[in-house]
Amino acid sequence: MHRIRSIFQFALGVSFLVAIGWSLIWLIRTFATYIATVPKELGAPIIAAVGTVLVATLTIVLGKYFERKKELDALYRDKKTEVYDDFLKKFFEFYFSGGEDVEAKDMVPFFRDFSRKLVLWSGPEVIEAFLAWKDHLAKGTPDAKSIFLTEAFLLAVRNDLRHSNKGIRRGLFARMFLQNSELFLLMAAKNPNLTLEELTEFEKALSTAQAEIAAKEA
Repeated sequence: MHRIRSIFQFALGVSFLVAIGWSLIWLIRTFATYIATVPKELGAPIIAAVGTVLVATLTIVLGKYFERKKELDALYRDKKTEVYDDFLKKFFEFYFSGGEDVEAKDMVPFFRDFSRKLVLWSGPEVIEAFLAWKDHLAKGTPDAKSIFLTEAFLLAVRNDLRHSNKGIRRGLFARMFLQNSELFLLMAAKNPNLTLEELTEFEKALSTAQAEIAAKEA
């Protein structure tokens, strides 16, 4: 349905541009025909006057259009920044507290309110990334995919705010917030279904092994 609607909108836009093009051609031909019937000494001043009016009108119209567009872009960006910043503050508060300082019942209305704001202010990439992330988290098994979906959502937010993601390597969220991100990325590359519980157990085993080696060398 979305694809059909996009095709229809594209066809409508093309039809509109074609109609404008034909209208301009008709006006130019009509004007040229009129000028051909006018004496030469009158034709040049008329063409100059019409040209001056058209250029002035086009300059004003385009100037107003781009000025208005710039104002709207700034308004939308400011509002999006506010929406995303509020969400990320709450999300990081919940993440770094391990969920201990934030009641689950408080998160439900928060997510509901954020979903409403997404519909009003966000682009399709952010909405799709958020829904994919939320649906996976609802399964209740924190794993490598949940980390990468979080990353995809954060990158979509940056892109919606017109920040470039060029140069950001895969594993942004892991590298920013996991204590042993390199180990996680290495294990996740070998096992895409790696759970965070398995990662924790491996870290403990690795830490124990390192402690034993250090004790023997002492």
